[in-house]
Amino acid sequence: MRPLALTLKGFRGIRDGLGRDELTVDLQQLVGDAQLVALAGANGRGKTTIMDNLHPYLTMPSRALAAGPGGFSYYDHVCRPENEKYLTWEHGGRRYRTHIVVRLNGKRKTEAFLFTMKGKEWIPYALDDGTVSDGKVETYQRCIEAICGSAETFFTSAFAAQGRRQLTAYKNAEIKTLLADLSGLAEIRELGQKASETSKLLKAGLTAIRQE
Repeated sequence: MRPLALTLKGFRGIRDGLGRDELTVDLQQLVGDAQLVALAGANGRGKTTIMDNLHPYLTMPSRALAAGPGGFSYYDHVCRPENEKYLTWEHGGRRYRTHIVVRLNGKRKTEAFLFTMKGKEWIPYALDDGTVSDGKVETYQRCIEAICGSAETFFTSAFAAQGRRQLTAYKNAEIKTLLADLSGLAEIRELGQKASETSKLLKAGLTAIRQE
């Protein structure tokens, strides 16, 4: 996964650090052919806020109190009635655009959209089963995991967040799950489970036929 451009509107880290409600970072223009990029600046200027948003998952890993659902809330890190994150990124030779809207005006609400480029147009991303990214958080998360894998694996293997838990602190079950995900064994295990269920149904049907 390679980030190309990021726009943040209404994020506290940018407002408190730079005195701005909106910031755009065009990585394609800034980076060019560089192999290593560094964000430099004094403490509290918004570097971590930028880094924490250079991925499509619905979290800021350095700010998350715990892994998994419930460990992070955008509402604690935005300040306007309507706040937005735009991220343009590439993965597997395809280009995507993430658009997250966090509303504080009245009832709190988060919407998340995923688009992919077809020709010269952005269209809503659709899964193989026909599910289309429609703004719902659950749908968006399904789409992202179908492209980039689980958040746990991504933030362990591809994105080193500030203050992250070291791999040596992982339990055996967590390491086993991580290795299975990285090597594609999780999909094979799912196929095995489906095969086992199919086998049980066939045996049950065969038993019924024999009894008849």
